[in-house]
Amino acid sequence: MTDRIHLSDHCWETLQPHVEVLGRFGRKTDLRGFIEAVVWILRTGCPWRDLHSRFGRWSKIYRRFRRWAVAGRWQALHQRLCASLPDIAVLLIDSTAVRAHGHAAGAAGGQQHQALGRSRGGFGTKIHASVSEGGRLLSVSFTGAECSDVTQAETLLCSVVISGKAVIGDKGYDSDRFVEAIKQRGGRGVIPSRKGRRRPRTLDCDLYRLRNVIERFFGRLKQFRRIATRYDKTAGSFAGFVFVAVSVITQGGWT
Repeated sequence: MTDRIHLSDHCWETLQPHVEVLGRFGRKTDLRGFIEAVVWILRTGCPWRDLHSRFGRWSKIYRRFRRWAVAGRWQALHQRLCASLPDIAVLLIDSTAVRAHGHAAGAAGGQQHQALGRSRGGFGTKIHASVSEGGRLLSVSFTGAECSDVTQAETLLCSVVISGKAVIGDKGYDSDRFVEAIKQRGGRGVIPSRKGRRRPRTLDCDLYRLRNVIERFFGRLKQFRRIATRYDKTAGSFAGFVFVAVSVITQGGWT
């Protein structure tokens, strides 16, 4: 393994004050080393037991990561980083399927409670997300792979102000109920009609071209092998890795 630093100095300088606040109840020593160890696992997809010795004992790093995941600190880190973002004009919603490794099965509570399920594509998880026109994550939810996109549509938008904004989605979100819910909250749905609909809606093709933004967002997210394939038994740990990846991407990544 090379001595390459996995976080750029600029990225760490941005993350540092937020990480120090979130870590105020635990050890404050070597917070950068802790974050870089998590990012190393995230990028390589290696089991925790194979964490490189330069980061210290894998069990300590894992327990700390897990505590942060259970406490919601990884999500809080992402929220703190996005607190000063400019107003948005467009919201884009979509989902991506993630194949789950066999090691992801077996957590207490069953697959349904851990956002795991089976579809024609196999055993896995779906990441449902809404992003801004600039590719910043606004909300996210996790379900089993068999879950339809439209079932999570209103959940994704419940915590986002959509008044005066366009909401862009593909045909998977073609639902009269969902489109009406957008209108009632003051937004405008830009969603193509399914084939065979008796009264197709008019589609703003210029706005719909922006849908590539969320597709590219998922593409960047899946550059991290721990997200491209799910190895985590619990939905909380998998979500923690997703928020770490989004935070790193948002702040300019690594060297």
